Order: sequence, then C-alpha cells, then structure tokens
Amino acid sequence: MKKLFLFASAAILFATLFLSSCSKSDDTITSPNTGDAREKFHGNWNVAENSVDFGMANYYVTISDSSNASYIMFAFLYGENKKIYSTVSGNNFSIPSQIIAGKTFSGSGMLSNSNRIDMTYLVRTTSVHYDTVTAILTK
Repeated sequence: MKKLFLFASAAILFATLFLSSCSKSDDTITSPNTGDAREKFHGNWNVAENSVDFGMANYYVTISDSSNASYIMFAFLYGENKKIYSTVSGNNFSIPSQIIAGKTFSGSGMLSNSNRIDMTYLVRTTSVHYDTVTAILTK
C-alpha cells in the first residue's frame, strides 16, 4: 500500500511538472519581417483629422508601397482621390512638396506604435493660402 501511494504521488508530481511546463501556443499570424522600413506603415488606417479650414473630419486612408523603393503612398489623404508619396526614415516619414489635384502638399509624421501615426501637413489651396492639418491615424 505504501509503494502504491509513493507511485501515485510520484505520477501526480510528474504530471503536474510536465503539464505546467507546456505553454499555450500563439496562433497569431504575423507577416515576416523583410527588413523593409516601409512595411510597418502598410494597411488601412482610420484618420481623425483637424483642418484649420474644414474642422474635424474622419475618413480612411490606405498606405502602400510605391514602385520606387524609397516611398510609401497615402491614398485618399485630405479626401483627395489621388495618392501622395512620402519618404520613410525609421519610424518617421516626410511628405515632400508635391502638387495633387491643383493643391500643394507637404508635411511629416511619425509612427508612434504599430497602431498609431501622428502627422502634420500643409495644403496650399491657392497661391497665398495654406490649410494647416493635424491628423491621428489608427488601425
């Protein structure tokens, strides 16, 4: 009887140690890191924008790669049905001055974390008027 008790105790101890050493597997699917600095900006983003001219607005933009490996493309920024290109350096990006639909865009921003981008940009709407825009993009 004593041997049976020792055997049962040893089996329970072994099972407890064995099962507690197992961890729950992580089934999250992540894309492989290719080393491309632009990759972390990709996706569909919700924009909460504050424009001096138009006030608050909410809409979506899509950020994707350009055919030029130095740029990312913002589709639908400022409500335009065009793409605006930007250069990436680490978690920062810069929108060089460019004319889109008769307006001149320029600005910059920063990826705060994998789900948030903070940005400020200017839109020259006439030869003498600029709209100043701040925006928070979230996934």
